[in-house]
Amino acid sequence: MKKALQQIAGRLPFGLSVVLNRAVLRLRLRDRFSLAKRRPARVRLEELRHSVARLLRIDPDFVASDRREFIDASARSHSRSQELAQRCSEAVRTHASDAFYLRRFCLCCNEMMPMLVDHQYGRVEEDGSRTPNWRERLVCSGCGMNNRQRLVAKLVQQFAALHERPRIYLMEQVTPIFEWVRKLDAVEVHGSEYLGHEYQGGERIKGVRHEDVMNLSYPDDSFELIVSNDVLEHVPDPVRALRECYRVLKRGGAVLATFPFHAGNDTTKVRATLVGDRVEHLLPAQYHGNPVSSDGSLVFQDFGWDLLDAMREAGFAPAHCECYASDEFGHLGTGLLVFRFCKPAQRVSFTAGNEPSGPSARATSAKR
Repeated sequence: MKKALQQIAGRLPFGLSVVLNRAVLRLRLRDRFSLAKRRPARVRLEELRHSVARLLRIDPDFVASDRREFIDASARSHSRSQELAQRCSEAVRTHASDAFYLRRFCLCCNEMMPMLVDHQYGRVEEDGSRTPNWRERLVCSGCGMNNRQRLVAKLVQQFAALHERPRIYLMEQVTPIFEWVRKLDAVEVHGSEYLGHEYQGGERIKGVRHEDVMNLSYPDDSFELIVSNDVLEHVPDPVRALRECYRVLKRGGAVLATFPFHAGNDTTKVRATLVGDRVEHLLPAQYHGNPVSSDGSLVFQDFGWDLLDAMREAGFAPAHCECYASDEFGHLGTGLLVFRFCKPAQRVSFTAGNEPSGPSARATSAKR
């Protein structure tokens, strides 16, 4: 046991802020370790590594329910943000090539891994220098997930650890994060893609389930957790989609969602609307990558803080954003935002006039 712990410790990042109490760890792993003691040493070590990884917990730097709370919390963590931004700049200056790797601890692979940084989705500054898109890159060479995906995957694991065989729905099915979540112990995982308005919800095409997230085919109270990775900005009516999530969530369940968010905007900017089967563009068309279509996915809105107000009116409580940043785990950039919308354990009535209504519109599939 002691030798195994030493080997595991050698794989953890230097300065990892996690205290592994040997006595507690021994009690938690004793049964599994004793049952597996006749297995090869390599297999026993791998099982022990994964058990230790489940004990690691990450918490947000701060939580905000509105713009004012976000500004105040950002100011309090300014020095840490500046330090992280400086490390990002130093990494770009040190590696002058278009693509390079940073070694960081991957919470999904449970070890130090090379993570790819390049200028895909990046931006060009006024002085001609280029800044990587830290949110979309830092792709782990082991699990294949980028910065925000690895964070969400770990949060899903943490959620699952607190529930007995939870049912989890991901608004995706052909992505690395879906495959990773599907392999977690003691979970029931469902996934889907948007494949076109000609298909019915729940229909399978070449093994892939079709769902329109504005009109889900799942019954009420189906899931403990719903995961939406950069999908909602591609949905013509995201509020309707989230009300559908509220319907199919069990009481006490939650939605974990990521999407490009404009923290300086009080209101959401609508880029395009759906009029019947025709898209009407209000701003220049913008597309993101799409795992099931080379045409990409149209962006319908740039979200602002009013989205959280709409979620609270729909019954979610709490509804807030969580900010995560960590050099150790490769969560670099200006801070990763994950939105958490919770369905109360007790019944909550809809605000008058906010009941879901109207015919279903077509949802486009999205970058994951």
